[in-house]
Amino acid sequence: MAGLKKLQKKWDKFTEGWFGVLVYLILGFIIAYVFNVFLTYVLNTQTPVVAVFSESMIPTFFKGDMIIVYGRGDVKVGDIIVFEVPDRKYPIIHRIISMENGFIKTKGDNNFSEDPENWRTQVDNVLGRAILKIPLLGWVKIIFVDLTGFA
Repeated sequence: MAGLKKLQKKWDKFTEGWFGVLVYLILGFIIAYVFNVFLTYVLNTQTPVVAVFSESMIPTFFKGDMIIVYGRGDVKVGDIIVFEVPDRKYPIIHRIISMENGFIKTKGDNNFSEDPENWRTQVDNVLGRAILKIPLLGWVKIIFVDLTGFA
């Protein structure tokens, strides 16, 4: 027990002040990365966690929500899917409105019309479907992307 208290004192001294903030920040990124790798394996998608960057899915999802994505299984009309578009730096989260000849048409719940034709994707290119919303937690990624420009 004495050894544990000694170790705790060393840790407390090591994590004091600005250096401590830096240590905890680095540890936070490492833990988030490891957790993301774990979710990638469990949820069978390379994009297990996605932040909502726009208001196109209101009232289902709001800007700043974090979405958990599941990659297994077939998608169908009505599912909310996550897919990549060449001219966007982050994935799109929209609802499937039709499936024709292997192509998927999507639309944001808050949009008046379907997504542009160049956004149509094939079933094989879908990263997954939304299975869980965590309100507000996506703001961490949005702020990070805004500050750094990295998506």
